[in-house]
Amino acid sequence: MESLKIAIASDWFYPKIGGIESHIDELARNLVLMGHEPYVLTHDYRYMKPYVDSFPYHVVRFPATLYFKKYHSSVGFSQFWKINEFYKEIGFDITHVHSIYSPLAVAVSKISRGIRNVPVVATNHSFYGRPSLDFLIGPFIRHHLKRIDTFVAVSTPVAEDTRNLLGNKLNGRPVLVVPNGIDVKKWRPPEPEEREKARRDLGVRDEIVVLYLGRMTERKQAHRIPMMMREALKWSGVPKNKVRLVMIGNGPMRPVLERNLRETGIGEITELYDFMERGRLLPLYWAADLVLMPGILEAFPVVGLEAMATGNPVIGRNESGLSDMVLNGITGLLAVSEEGMAKNLAEAFQNREKLIAMGVEARRRAEKEFSWDVVLRRLMRVYRCTMEMGESVDRLYLLYKAMRRLG
Repeated sequence: MESLKIAIASDWFYPKIGGIESHIDELARNLVLMGHEPYVLTHDYRYMKPYVDSFPYHVVRFPATLYFKKYHSSVGFSQFWKINEFYKEIGFDITHVHSIYSPLAVAVSKISRGIRNVPVVATNHSFYGRPSLDFLIGPFIRHHLKRIDTFVAVSTPVAEDTRNLLGNKLNGRPVLVVPNGIDVKKWRPPEPEEREKARRDLGVRDEIVVLYLGRMTERKQAHRIPMMMREALKWSGVPKNKVRLVMIGNGPMRPVLERNLRETGIGEITELYDFMERGRLLPLYWAADLVLMPGILEAFPVVGLEAMATGNPVIGRNESGLSDMVLNGITGLLAVSEEGMAKNLAEAFQNREKLIAMGVEARRRAEKEFSWDVVLRRLMRVYRCTMEMGESVDRLYLLYKAMRRLG
C-alpha cells in the first residue's frame, strides 16, 4: 500500500498514562516503520506540564478554551478552527480517531469527513453499558457519530456493545473487530538468568508471585483481590508464606484496598506500589507466575497482552474482552464471579506445572494473534476499504465487499 498521511486523534495521549495512550503510541510507531506518516492530534494537557514530546512521529497539540481536568479532555471553537486549518495544510488521506467518547476525537471526525472530506475510522476501546442518564447521553452520542465511516472495536463484546449503542443509527456502517497490538520483541519471556534476577530483586525465591497492574477503581475490582486471595489460600491449602502478591497502581479505591489488605491479613504477603512507567514493568512480569485481572468490564486490556507476551497466564473475568484474549484452561483461567476467581487462583496455587504450560501457550497466542505485524495487516485492510467506500458512489456494494475481505 502507498504511504499514507494518517491523522490519529484522541483526547487521551501522553503524558497521561493508560491503555489508549500506549496503544496510540505503539500504533504510530509501527505505522512509521511501515513507511506511513502518522500525526497524533491531541490537546495540551496544561495541568501536567512540564513535559517533553520526543517521539519518532508527529505530535500536534491543540489547546482549547474549556479544559476538563477530571476527564482529561478539552473543547473550544478556536481548537476546532486550528484543526481544520491543519487539515488543509497537511492533506490527510485518512483519519483514525480513538474512543467514540472522546470529545476531541468526535470533533475531529466531523471536521475530517464533514468539512475536509477525509474518510474516518473510529476505534472504540471501552464499554458504554447503561449509564443512569442513558436517555440523555445515548441520543447525544448517536447524533455526533454520524460522520464516522467505519467503526472498529477492540473485542467482540465491545463490538456488540457498540452496535447496541448505535442501533439503527449505524445505517449500514460496519463495526469490525481489530484487537490491540503488542510488541512481541520487547514484551517477551525472560531468559532463566533474567527471571532469577527479577525475582531476586523482588525478594522472592520459590513463592508463587501473583501480579496486578492497573487503576484502582470500582470497575477494576482491585480492592476485592485480598478477599479472593484469602479464599484461594484456604481452598488450596497452600501456606500463606508460599505466595507473594504484587500490586501496582492507584485510584479512588486504593484506600479500600489498603483496608482490605489489613483486615484479611493478605497485606503480610503483599508488595504495594504506585503507578510505574511502562518501561519499568518488564522485570515484574518476568518475576511473576500469573497476572490477575478481576475487572468486570475489561474491553481488551493492554496488561493482558503484556502478560501473555511475557509468558504469563491470565486469571480474570469472562464477561469482558478477556474472552477474546484468553483461551480458558489453555492460556489462562476465566470465571464469571468473585468466587470463581478465587477457585481458579486456588487451582493455580496447587498446580504450578499447569501455570507454566498455560504461560507457554499464552506466549504462542500473543505472537500468532496479537503481534503488531498481524494487527496492522488487519487495520490496513480497514483503512483501504474505508478509503474505497469514500471514493465510490456505490457505497452498499463496497460495504459488502469490505465485509467479505475482513471476514
